Amino acid sequence: MVISPSEYNKKCLKIDFDNSVENIIDTGASIIIFEKGTMPIEMGEMINCFYFIIYGLVRGYYIDDDGNEVTKCFVYENGFFGSECYRTKDTSTFFVDCLEECKCIKLPYFLIQKIMSIDQRVNQLIHSMYLNEIGKLEDRTRKLLLLTAEERYIFFCREYPNLQRRLQLKYIASYIGIKAASMSRIRKKLKNQI
Repeated sequence: MVISPSEYNKKCLKIDFDNSVENIIDTGASIIIFEKGTMPIEMGEMINCFYFIIYGLVRGYYIDDDGNEVTKCFVYENGFFGSECYRTKDTSTFFVDCLEECKCIKLPYFLIQKIMSIDQRVNQLIHSMYLNEIGKLEDRTRKLLLLTAEERYIFFCREYPNLQRRLQLKYIASYIGIKAASMSRIRKKLKNQI
């Protein structure tokens, strides 16, 4: 059975769309599958759509001056990526890599703007999701600046218990701001506490 983009959105976002909004979504959005290892967004690329993840896991990362990958974020089921260019009206400053096969709803920016102008509930939902993302970034910044590496790892494990088994240690280490070798030592030390 084929499920439409609007049906996926209704199920994941827990919102009922009226028929006109459903029609806009189903005619303007598409369902896309990215293979593991695919790079849906590359640094320097102009993006014109959001991707809402039905299943799968992506990692956003920067490349530092020494050529090292620095993990910015992880996004998984019922999350979205691709918002930077919407906000900045400029090219992407980071890469997005599929760490697993990802099934996504591709929602062009113009489509989101059209729906937001028609349905106030969707407008409020998107606004709320955006504020939630900003809150996560503020919280992450605070932890990177104020907590020890061990404390950051403990918080990561508590906040994302389902990601530990899905991620390579090097990605977790990069996300919490440490080297992979330090990550192994911290895990051994905290093995019985987490």
